[in-house]
Amino acid sequence: MPISNERIKQLSEFQEKYDLEFNDIELLNQAFIHSSYTNENNLDVSQSYEKLEFYGDAVLKLAVSDFLYNHYTDFSEGELTKARAEIVSDRNIFEYAKILGFSDLIILGKNERKQKGYIKESILACAFEALLGAIFIEYKEEGYKKAKEFLYSNFIDDILSIDKKMEKVNPKALLQEYTQGLNKKLPEYIITKEIGAAHNKTFFVDVIYENKVIGQGSALSIKKAEKEAAYDAVKKLNLIKD
Repeated sequence: MPISNERIKQLSEFQEKYDLEFNDIELLNQAFIHSSYTNENNLDVSQSYEKLEFYGDAVLKLAVSDFLYNHYTDFSEGELTKARAEIVSDRNIFEYAKILGFSDLIILGKNERKQKGYIKESILACAFEALLGAIFIEYKEEGYKKAKEFLYSNFIDDILSIDKKMEKVNPKALLQEYTQGLNKKLPEYIITKEIGAAHNKTFFVDVIYENKVIGQGSALSIKKAEKEAAYDAVKKLNLIKD
């Protein structure tokens, strides 16, 4: 797809601002082309950002997993999975895309633009993933390193605040409030198993209500394992959503 001089200038300014250097300017441009544009202009869908998004989704999850695994060493597998899901949610990466100015960069079909697709969560979130995919491809052997660098340098504060975001929901309090509202009975937390050496033990906990297991959790401390079990229970009871 031909790129105008004005568009090249716009993409060059974006690269300079965020320390990127694409030899393949068409690849960078593709990261911002929505399928509504290719459809309206009878272009192959492969010229939209969809395939880059597929690649970038994997890069994003790996980069976030890498960070969480190395910086939150006391998190259980369940907590790591939950934290990653929060960070890479469309809601969050939509905010990242807005910060980077994607609303001005996205290329949409006329109808989609009329519907203000340039501020839609799903479109901008997908474009953010597509950009990570494009960075990964452009930088070849250094692609993952550069994509991770780009993510961390621009959004490290958001990633580091994940534990605070997770604390917004207190699953134990929520579960207790729910059960007391039913019949004034409290849930009970039972340690079912302990695995590992004394200094690095994983605790497995069931939360029981009216003689039934309603949630399970595991962590490197009893307190966190109970919290995981309560979180599992309130999810199953549809008291919160992921």
